[in-house]
Amino acid sequence: MNKYQPYSASDLDILMHEPWEISDQPYRLHAAYALSCLFETFQTDAEECGDEFSPNDMWGFKITKKILDRLVVDIESDFNDAASNYKQVRIWGKSYSIRKVNAYDHNRLHLIFKFPETDGDYTITQEGVMNLCGIVPDILQKYEISREKAQANRTYLRQIIMLAEDDVNNGWDKLTDMEVAIYCWALFYNKYQVDNWILFKQKYKEHLYVEEADIFGCFNEKAILRQCPIGMYTFSQNKVQEWNEANKQKSIAAEIPIQKAEDYWYDVALQSTFKPIDLQ
Repeated sequence: MNKYQPYSASDLDILMHEPWEISDQPYRLHAAYALSCLFETFQTDAEECGDEFSPNDMWGFKITKKILDRLVVDIESDFNDAASNYKQVRIWGKSYSIRKVNAYDHNRLHLIFKFPETDGDYTITQEGVMNLCGIVPDILQKYEISREKAQANRTYLRQIIMLAEDDVNNGWDKLTDMEVAIYCWALFYNKYQVDNWILFKQKYKEHLYVEEADIFGCFNEKAILRQCPIGMYTFSQNKVQEWNEANKQKSIAAEIPIQKAEDYWYDVALQSTFKPIDLQ
């Protein structure tokens, strides 16, 4: 019996599209690195055939057992070497530092993939990407965040960021009190990459206009269970909107077109205020 479980759909989405969010989590960063290396294997063949190939295109493809078995060993070796020698790894074309190098088991990384095998070939599946942090107990499964909710939480934060940084139109003054706390937490986490609520309160106490109990009540399910924030997207879009309505504070940020907020995030925020830590 495999003692590891597959990554959730929302986690996979982060691994494949926004690995900077988990650069302080070595198991997840390794998973992103492994997927990137696997994609490059297929991409090389596709380019030789003149075909366009994106990361999401590799699901369902087959790879020879011998090749993948060797690949995961090489990936483990390269990742551990980078961690031990303070080198960066290339993930989806960008370089990342491996933090908390003593916070993971260097000998289990080759177990990252558990794909179905037929006639000497593996079939690449989303369910075959293993979370090497360990099994999530059944009782905690209900606290896992769906891909749709995770996307909604990310989108809402990006709408908040765009409004907060709209100095021309006094965007900061248009945020709800809870949205101010959300923006400040995002700034803090992006800079320090730690879930340290006490340190956050020390640095941003003058901008926190709501009770701590109210803030905790707006966390997503996993963060509420732990009673502390988890990552940049620790707030639940649904719960924050409920808080806004209950406190009669209209969310202007939520009215910003989603694509416009996404464009701002990638074209402006990630190049300035929210520049990934490795590029700061």
